[in-house]
Amino acid sequence: MFLNRLNALFRLSAIRQALVLLSLFSVISILAGGGTYWLVQREMLQAVDARLHARMDLAVAALAAGQPLAEPDDGESARLITSPSRLGFWTDPEQGEETRYLQRQTPQGVILLGENTERQEELREILAAGMQLSLLASLLAAGLAAVWMAQKTQKRLNIITDGLADVARGQLDKRIELPGHDDLSLLAGRINSTTDRLEQAMTDMRVQSSNIAHDLRTPLARLRAEIETSLIRLTEQDRAVTEEDLADALDQIDQITRTFEALLRLSRIESGAGRADFNTVPLGELLDRVLETFTPVVEDAGQRLVLEQVAPKPVHGDPDLLMQLVANLIQNALRYGAPGQTITLRCHQTVLSVSDEGPGIPFAERERVLQPLYQLKADRQGEGMGLGLSLVQAIAELHDADLSLADGPNGQGLTATLRFPGTSDSVSAG
Repeated sequence: MFLNRLNALFRLSAIRQALVLLSLFSVISILAGGGTYWLVQREMLQAVDARLHARMDLAVAALAAGQPLAEPDDGESARLITSPSRLGFWTDPEQGEETRYLQRQTPQGVILLGENTERQEELREILAAGMQLSLLASLLAAGLAAVWMAQKTQKRLNIITDGLADVARGQLDKRIELPGHDDLSLLAGRINSTTDRLEQAMTDMRVQSSNIAHDLRTPLARLRAEIETSLIRLTEQDRAVTEEDLADALDQIDQITRTFEALLRLSRIESGAGRADFNTVPLGELLDRVLETFTPVVEDAGQRLVLEQVAPKPVHGDPDLLMQLVANLIQNALRYGAPGQTITLRCHQTVLSVSDEGPGIPFAERERVLQPLYQLKADRQGEGMGLGLSLVQAIAELHDADLSLADGPNGQGLTATLRFPGTSDSVSAG
């Protein structure tokens, strides 16, 4: 049991980091203490040698002047010997390690000076004991601080892991509350943002599933009715299936197919796959193509398409997707605009907008109509699938452009505005 708890403790990253830092601190402290002790010992020895050297100079001068050697102080020795044993500074183990000697050959004889270093030895021992005690105290304090910091960090990590575990169990409304302004708090904030998007994605998925079921139920019911009616006519009324019967069934199948193709196209765009084809797209040339392509279509519907440009600038994107974006906005204006209206296409530098003169969209519904397959109640009986504005929104996000819906000119109709990156705040859609 104890070993299991110990293993579990060592698996915690905060504990492992604390142990690594404590080990590093111990090594540095030992090296620093050893270096300090060596430096102090060297300085003490050099001081003793300096004093011996000064006494030797005085002794040599005294003998040269015919005077005897000066009387040594306590802890010192001075004498003449007949034969030199060792010149220079040395310590005689046989006479004790606590005496330092200096020997020099002179014409008057060999001078041997000594100084007792017992006091220096005591100071070194005191220094060593003090450094050891200081090291132990520092290690104990550092260990306690490391354990405290590791527990504090691990507690914050546990809050994050517990929150992630709740999210993994399906509690998408779970948020990680982690006070502070450190990197773990930033990580918790990023996780909460990701969870927000995940929750919104799941909500959108449920809404889209409901909308798909709602929008496909009608064409599927019609298709079944067409096939069932044709079967009854063929088996019970002995009547052959006509071209009109098959055409009606194919129309329902085409509508279902168009819905799924639009959903697949929306999914590809939202995945960001179209970024591979990005290049410089001159908005002026793009809008000229739009005007040339859609003017006949708009005029056939009894409406008018007008283009207003003010210093259009190039943008970075996919020309085909941007063409589809503008086409969807124009088709949306054609489908829901007023008869005989004027559809205005404006471009001011990198701001693009399409305005119509239809009934518009209520303010409370403007965010929801950008969701896939969402339609206003009044539009449910029409031919639309609720994917036009969703595709516009997906393409705009792919190009890092901001899409906004507002009332049309003079408060009439709807204006869809796109602001591409690099748009100045002073630039408006006109």
